[in-house]
Amino acid sequence: MLTVLLTSGPKCSLHTFFQGKIVTMEPELADLLRAVELQSRMHGGTPRIAREAGQFLNILVKASNVKNLLEVGVVDGYATLWLAEAASVTGGCITGIEDDVWQYDSAKDLLDRSPHASRIRLLQGEIMELLPVLEGPFDFVLLDANKGEMLHYLHILIEQISSGGLICCDKAMSHAPALVDYLTFVHERPGLESVLVPIGEGIEVTYKSP
Repeated sequence: MLTVLLTSGPKCSLHTFFQGKIVTMEPELADLLRAVELQSRMHGGTPRIAREAGQFLNILVKASNVKNLLEVGVVDGYATLWLAEAASVTGGCITGIEDDVWQYDSAKDLLDRSPHASRIRLLQGEIMELLPVLEGPFDFVLLDANKGEMLHYLHILIEQISSGGLICCDKAMSHAPALVDYLTFVHERPGLESVLVPIGEGIEVTYKSP
């Protein structure tokens, strides 16, 4: 959380100051993002990723000008909304995979209402069965599914990721024990450069060198 310390008076949290404000170019998209946040709070939880993490991924896609995106583990569709908006700026598209049928149906209903629905392709099925048959290459991959299988996912995808591509693994801090093998691999494998970004529950950002 970012904070500003004043020389006098209370501490002011920028996160608290800006909560409720979603800066996007489309009010329709902001309404959908808020709807997911509200639905999550009503069930005593939070969206699949933190808002600031969604904004970070959105900016990362735009700044990197990536066009062929893959999301492994769509869950509530919240991150997909952020990524699809970024893809609309870069002229790209996103493929999302979800293995849970109920989550898939719920996410599809949400994403069909996105102003960028035409840039989203959702697939439902076993992740380990779908990954080998996907048509790449992908220049941006977001991994947020079964943490114990994350390294297996990456092994399948690594040759499908473009040189200069990015791999983002969410919850790298909150689920670090389950991701030990994955994190060790991305930090030690030649040709990969990786850094932990302490935002949300932690995002491990890995760059595949040309």
